[in-house]
Amino acid sequence: MPDRGDTRVGAALIASAVGLALAALPLFLAHPAALAGLWLAWVPFGLAAGWWLGTRTPGELLRDAVVLGLLWTAALLSFALLLAWPLQRLQQAPSLGGVLALGAACGLGLFAFWRTWPATGRALRTGGSLAELRVAARHGAGLAWRGFGVALALAGALLPVLLLAWPGLVEGAARDWLLPAGIVAVATMPLLAAWLGEPPEVAETVGLLPVTTARAYGGETMAVVEDEADAGLSLESRLYLAARLGRIEQALDLLEAGADPHALPPPGGRDQRTLAMLAAVHVDLRLLRALIAAGVDLNLAHAGLTPLLAATRDSWHGRVEAVMTLLANGADPRVVDADGNTPLHHAARSTDPGVAALLLDAGAALDAVNHEGLSPLGVACAAGNWRLAKFLIERGAHNEPAGGQPVLLAAAGGDDDPAGVNLLLRHKARVDARDQRGRTALLVACRADNAEIVAALLAAGADRNAHDDEGFTPLLAASAAGSLAALRVLIPTQPDPGAVDAAGRNALALLMQARQADPEIVPLLLRLGVDPGQRDRDGRRPLDLAVAAGRWRLVRALDPLHPLPSSLLDESEDALDEPEQSPESLLRDALIARRFDEAARMLPLAPPEAASALLPVFADECDLDLFDWLLRHGVDPERPLPGGGDGVAFRLLARGRHAAPALRRLLARGVGIGGRGGLARFLAACAGDRSHAGEHEALALDLLARGADPFGKNPAGDPPLALALRLGWSRLALALLATGADPNQRDARGLSPLHLACARGDAALVKALVRHGASPEARSPDGQTPLGLALASGRRELAHWLEWRQWRLPGRPLQPADLPAAAMVGDRDAVERLLELGLPIDAVDVQGCSALLRAAGGGHAALVELLLARGADVALSACTGATPLSAAVSMRHPQIVERLLVAGAAVDQALPGGITPLMVAAALGLDDMCRRLLAGGADIAAQDGQGHGALHCAAIQAFQSRDRDRVVRLFDLLLRAGAGADAPAQGGLTPLLLVLGARAEPGSSCDEDTVLAALERLLAENVALDVQERRGFGPLHLACLHGLRRVVRRLLRAGADPGLRDTLNRTPHDIAVLRGFVDVAAEFEPARGQVSLARFLREPPRE
Repeated sequence: MPDRGDTRVGAALIASAVGLALAALPLFLAHPAALAGLWLAWVPFGLAAGWWLGTRTPGELLRDAVVLGLLWTAALLSFALLLAWPLQRLQQAPSLGGVLALGAACGLGLFAFWRTWPATGRALRTGGSLAELRVAARHGAGLAWRGFGVALALAGALLPVLLLAWPGLVEGAARDWLLPAGIVAVATMPLLAAWLGEPPEVAETVGLLPVTTARAYGGETMAVVEDEADAGLSLESRLYLAARLGRIEQALDLLEAGADPHALPPPGGRDQRTLAMLAAVHVDLRLLRALIAAGVDLNLAHAGLTPLLAATRDSWHGRVEAVMTLLANGADPRVVDADGNTPLHHAARSTDPGVAALLLDAGAALDAVNHEGLSPLGVACAAGNWRLAKFLIERGAHNEPAGGQPVLLAAAGGDDDPAGVNLLLRHKARVDARDQRGRTALLVACRADNAEIVAALLAAGADRNAHDDEGFTPLLAASAAGSLAALRVLIPTQPDPGAVDAAGRNALALLMQARQADPEIVPLLLRLGVDPGQRDRDGRRPLDLAVAAGRWRLVRALDPLHPLPSSLLDESEDALDEPEQSPESLLRDALIARRFDEAARMLPLAPPEAASALLPVFADECDLDLFDWLLRHGVDPERPLPGGGDGVAFRLLARGRHAAPALRRLLARGVGIGGRGGLARFLAACAGDRSHAGEHEALALDLLARGADPFGKNPAGDPPLALALRLGWSRLALALLATGADPNQRDARGLSPLHLACARGDAALVKALVRHGASPEARSPDGQTPLGLALASGRRELAHWLEWRQWRLPGRPLQPADLPAAAMVGDRDAVERLLELGLPIDAVDVQGCSALLRAAGGGHAALVELLLARGADVALSACTGATPLSAAVSMRHPQIVERLLVAGAAVDQALPGGITPLMVAAALGLDDMCRRLLAGGADIAAQDGQGHGALHCAAIQAFQSRDRDRVVRLFDLLLRAGAGADAPAQGGLTPLLLVLGARAEPGSSCDEDTVLAALERLLAENVALDVQERRGFGPLHLACLHGLRRVVRRLLRAGADPGLRDTLNRTPHDIAVLRGFVDVAAEFEPARGQVSLARFLREPPRE
């Protein structure tokens, strides 16, 4: 399937090409009718504009083309009519009046285009029918500034066409330049107008519209948006906007223009009401009827609502007509919203029973229960809507709906109006009915301090000692809520004074913890007989709770003889309940005054977290005795403090040196100092005070060792490493790097650690940062690199560590394998610096190669000299067994070979398989290299695991070589050095057999002259000609196998036996025939007159 973007681009290209062809007609045809091409070109260019912007779809192409043509023609004709008279006057008799008239006509036309710009933008961007464009022009955004740009673009395309088409107006050279300008205008102005015609978002449009106040139905005030939303919006978006704003006429017009009545609101919008829901809340129901006529589903639930739920909720007076319309057209009165409320639940809050009556007549469930357990009657009672409650009771609503809460509890927990309670009691409501939590109406009324309802319930016989599931009785509930009025009514009925809740608290204990506790309640409870000395399950008496809460007036009312804090002895009665007189504030005051006896009494009363919060208060040097006193008396320094949950140590870190003694005391106690950014906070605090820097650095190191965060930033955004560098604490910086701190993490000013180290001129820190992976190429916000800073300050010793020209730093902490990597590219400076940075000289890479091996193999003599001078191990071998010497030999670097030999490299150090460097040189045909190795003491008699010596290797290479002279020199060198000419290797292979290709595939290409030269040198050593390898092949067999005719002749002349047979009983002649070398086979028979063509096909022509 082709991509939609590709389809649009293709359509835009085709339309643009058609438009250019039409617009260019006047350039090629001199007839005046050719100007019609400029008129017609507007249509394809207008279509292309929407495709270029990606707003138009290929559908309805013909309709959009016709509409664009009609719009363009109408604009052209109207503009021509406006300009006709002024242009004619100016042609006949130029005058100021004619110019003014022409300007006025242009302005009037421009204003008309401006007023209708939404239709133009819609036609160019997305297209549409004439009816849709009419609605867009009628309800558009009016004289918006972007619309003025659209009008200018339209006028800019029209004017050149009119001027060119006007008879006798533009002639000669002016016409020659005006025609191309007109083509460009017609081609570009549609795209500009389409781009400027983009509609704003709905929310943006509504948010920017001016708001005035107007009178609404019922005399209330409401906000009315005066201007309309942008006409460039889709029909559905404008329909929703009109429905929300109550513009019923506009909404009906949009429905008539084709807007989808079933469209849902945008998923991300704040208002998720559907069109039917919006229409149902308006007084004017025409839109609702139109939607019903269009077939809208009135029971479609969206965002937990249906139109009927929307019509019944949020209306104090009720919407009887809307509800009637919805019910008459099939709306379901039994639907529920997200909270379980039915339309009848919402109607229960309305003052008009008419809505509830309609719902009940339509089949609404009278006793349906919502998620809170309330029936519609319970909702009416909770809202104090007794009129509707009476109506529902008369219609048969139950006082205790199945699975729900008794309505009497809802009536008791609202306003203190006994009318509803009495109404329910008259209709047989049980006075001691309980809800799911075991609460009665009396308990609810006592907690709400509804004294009149309490009196009514008690008069009706309510149980004054009934308790709920948590053990609360009416007395306990009233005490916990501090309900003085309810207690004055309840206590004369003599409720049980010994009642306690599930936590063992009696009425006095609950009063001490009440949010609002009047001291007048205390004597009421004491006279009732509540025990002031009773302890709860935590062992606390009411007096203890009051003291702990700092409620001294309650303390005095409960026990007048209880000693008060000395700071309150001279205070007035009103000062006893001041917030600062809590136990923690009294503890702080006692400590400040050094009244340690009083502080010891207050400490157990203060909350533990409040006592811990005093430790930072007394952390300065002048208050360390108080700090120590708190620690000695068991205050926990690791308890999270109020206001963030930090521990004491973490809070002290932000105070720097001022809290250093306290921090040392905490560290001595083993207090943890973890927490994100803790070390950075301490360093930032120390940055403002450089005194005693060494002592503070030692403390910072101790903090780091004890677990302070080495990575987290302080609130300003500076990491610990940057702060340590700024302070010049090199020991801490090195410790942070060793811990794993990021050497490239920037501070709040965008500077990397290398920038800070270079700014300080600290070469040791620069080296450490580079060693741990800092990047010298990092740029500061002003574009400077660390190298630039070093050079600008004239610090060449710093630049030495920052400039890596050949081998580049890897962007991570340096590893031992980086040394062989730098040696591989031959960067002597990099290797030298890496060695100075502490990388081991004999470090190896993943292949086991050392830097010396890499340098020797790469032929980097100066680097080899450096490494040898630094003590590199010349015998260290790689995973493959290669040594620096064998690498230099195999890569043909004789000078490095000599240097390694001088440095003590073992000349016969064997590779895997017993291969010596001499064998490697011989196998490569390097006679000069062999000479140097022999001069260095190489053993000519050494053999590998298969019995091959250096001469065997040279013989194998000779068969493949085409350098005759090199082969001869190599054989002479090895034979003179004592190599055995007839020494057999594994399988009986002698140098003679190897020279003749015993290890090569049959018919392998070789240079016969080179083979002959090596053969001659071996024959000169009187080698045996009757030798045979494991297949039984002798010298003649091998020569026949490879088709070496001249070699056969030479061997026959030397006395080789032509009748020698192999293990398959074949003679050399048989081998030659089998291989097809007839000319070679002929050497074993009498001479013939005809020469075989095989020779010419086998051997390349000689020059």
